[in-house]
Amino acid sequence: MKTNLAVLVLCALCFGGTLNGSYVFDDTVAIVKNKDITRTNINLKDIFVHDFWGVNLNSSQSHKSYRPLTTLMFRMEYQFLNLRSRGMKFVNLFIHFLNSSLTFQLIKSLSGNVRIASFTAILFTIHPIHTEAVSGVVGRADLMFCSCFLVAVISRIRFKGSTFKVFLSYVLPILASIAGLFFKETAITILPTCVFIEIIRKRVNLRNIPSIHKILRHSNFYMLLITFGLLLFRLWIQNFESPKFEVMDNPIAGSDNYITKFLSQNFLYVLNLWLLICPHWLCFDWALGCVELVSTFFDGRVIGIIFMYLILFKLIQLKNREVYFGLGILVIPFLPASGIVRVGFVIAERILYVPSIGFSFLIAIGFEKLRRKLDWRVFTSLAVLICLILVFKTRERSSKWMTEEALFESGLDVCPNNAKVHYNIARLASSNQNNTKAFKHYHKAIELYPNYGPALMNLGNLYRESKDLETAESLLTKSLDFLDSSQSTAWMNLGIVQAQQKRYFEAEGSYDKAISLRRNFAVCYYNLGNLYLEMKRYSKAINSWQESVAINPKQPQAWANLLALLDNQELHEEALKIAKEAVRFLPNEKSVLFVYANILGKLSRYEDSEEMYKKVVSLDPRNYLYHTNLGVLYHRWGRFDKAIESYRNALKIKENSKTAKDNLEKLLKRFN
Repeated sequence: MKTNLAVLVLCALCFGGTLNGSYVFDDTVAIVKNKDITRTNINLKDIFVHDFWGVNLNSSQSHKSYRPLTTLMFRMEYQFLNLRSRGMKFVNLFIHFLNSSLTFQLIKSLSGNVRIASFTAILFTIHPIHTEAVSGVVGRADLMFCSCFLVAVISRIRFKGSTFKVFLSYVLPILASIAGLFFKETAITILPTCVFIEIIRKRVNLRNIPSIHKILRHSNFYMLLITFGLLLFRLWIQNFESPKFEVMDNPIAGSDNYITKFLSQNFLYVLNLWLLICPHWLCFDWALGCVELVSTFFDGRVIGIIFMYLILFKLIQLKNREVYFGLGILVIPFLPASGIVRVGFVIAERILYVPSIGFSFLIAIGFEKLRRKLDWRVFTSLAVLICLILVFKTRERSSKWMTEEALFESGLDVCPNNAKVHYNIARLASSNQNNTKAFKHYHKAIELYPNYGPALMNLGNLYRESKDLETAESLLTKSLDFLDSSQSTAWMNLGIVQAQQKRYFEAEGSYDKAISLRRNFAVCYYNLGNLYLEMKRYSKAINSWQESVAINPKQPQAWANLLALLDNQELHEEALKIAKEAVRFLPNEKSVLFVYANILGKLSRYEDSEEMYKKVVSLDPRNYLYHTNLGVLYHRWGRFDKAIESYRNALKIKENSKTAKDNLEKLLKRFN
């Protein structure tokens, strides 16, 4: 009870401040922009055929991260509980508290020592490496995997005695493993961890083959068999296809030199271990530029690799069951990220969430031995000092996860040569209209990694907005050589630049290329319609905009342009029909309602037009044009007093409005 209370207080102390933070980094893609979560009307089965980012698993653009239960949790919180970032972060924090409490129960069962269990749970609670998993909402996948992991292992250890309890010790780990696999792929390690712990607990002599056969012929054998079945199921879900990752995300996987691969991958193990021992350098993204490849045995970092394996060898030589438990919990859950299979990252701090249980256990064992050799006051002071340092570091690190700006800027302190850090800073600066900062960091990202396709494309767009069309075209053209999933966007952006240069036929070709790469590219159809409008190919413009809104009905400018062109072409009846459709999807969109009101007025449906104008005015009472057109409607309708009032309202907003001023003067002369 005391440990649980301490864990609760420490959880709040370390991570409570992040509750006031916003969605950051991957949260934006996985939640805010994920239609599986935000769209009201969806077929829930879509969640079970889409990846974590809302992309169909069979798509070449999918990262194959299949976590439907995590996505379903997000959807329930977003749609039914009306939770947003604060509420979702609170759920993360609560799950971390539960995991810390379960860690205490697990270690107490494994070691039989309450002090070791308490210290392990406290270390796990306050470790700074957990900041990403707890403070970033998408860390929910790792938190839930951890919950399933702990339930499985605890039930495997605890339930002994009655037939029913023994039955639960088999069934609960299997059910937890299956559920965990739907939260995160790394849950495939749950049952192997259970088997490993069971082997160590029963003191199986690994040299005694009959003994191994005896233990594997029953529950443990079936658990390994079920693990193999779950692995096949997981691969079947993604159609036995590997995800496509950028070389810059994991340069080790992209290296063709086997010595470089071997040394660099082993150095990553050292770096992961160092982050657990000394979590001072933490970064939201460890991609290209953070960790240089180790290409020779004469690299100084090889000493770290040798030292790591010497420590491991020494720990194994201790022949201590508790140490073996700690090593198993540290190593086995880490295996999916160890390079056995190709992953799309170099280091991901959230991957260490579950392995840190084993690490904390090993540290607690060491501290228990130290306690017996030191004066209790010295030992207590040392333990308290370490905990205070970790709490301080976790609070400081968690504050960086409150906003994207703070998070991205903190990455420069750890990885100043990471092109992705500069790219993310530039992207955020651009969205905040800070183009000077955006230019600086996009250029730095490209300087560090000249083949950075997204950075080249976004920088090209910035130059386009700055009217430097030649530079924009050059950058966009270059980006096409280094883009995969975003190539269609680059072609569209190139088309926009060419259209602004009045090179209409080249622009049309670029738009067509973009659409050929992405058939449901609504924004590109919209821009193509704008191009045809400039070329005075009105029927093609109408068709393009209709195609655009058919794909994505919530595009106000596409609807407005379509209605305005139909209105100008005096196709009022057709415009009226389409306007009704537009309002069905965008009932409060001013640009659409305004054109709709104009059309109704031209058809002499004055009352309907008046109602529509009044709605537009209520949505934006400071727009002089809305008041002016309402005045024109009343003028034509013969309601001159209302027309005078509307013109005067327009002139209060904009004194030099020629239409309102001239029309008002005509009416006043008429009645004076």
